[in-house]
Amino acid sequence: MRAVLVALAMLLPTATSSWAEIWPPADPNQGTAVIEITTAWASGLRAVQALADVQRALGAGGKIEAVESKGSASRAVFSWIGRNGKGRLRIFAYRSGGFSAIVDPADSPNEIVLNSFGAFSCRICSPPVNACGQRPSWVPHDVHWDLFDCPRTITGPQDMPAGG
Repeated sequence: MRAVLVALAMLLPTATSSWAEIWPPADPNQGTAVIEITTAWASGLRAVQALADVQRALGAGGKIEAVESKGSASRAVFSWIGRNGKGRLRIFAYRSGGFSAIVDPADSPNEIVLNSFGAFSCRICSPPVNACGQRPSWVPHDVHWDLFDCPRTITGPQDMPAGG
């Protein structure tokens, strides 16, 4: 059994990094993390650039809640509940390979928002963090992107309503 788990762990980075070719991704159906999702744990995600790294840190592949193809970008919505129901994490994984995340830590009523492009917003961290990172793949290169746009784009495309 241990050999099977090791083999699966070795395949996970390869499988998740090739989503650009395989869409929509397969549902790992592993929605319960082996750790509690806390502010301290989420702080460790600040430099994470790959969904596979988050999955390894959680000890579970996640549960796909939805696959969305409307609007600017296709994305799969993954979710996890922390061990013993402590904390929650939702990840929006984009076909481009990028991702964004909303963390509801067990030890705070405030959420932490981050993405694979270096954005990390955590008002409850000590000291508080509000880093925008680099332009995400879901922000078109012909659109201006700066600190004004950052809070509106960290978690993904913000489509204009019809006629807007």
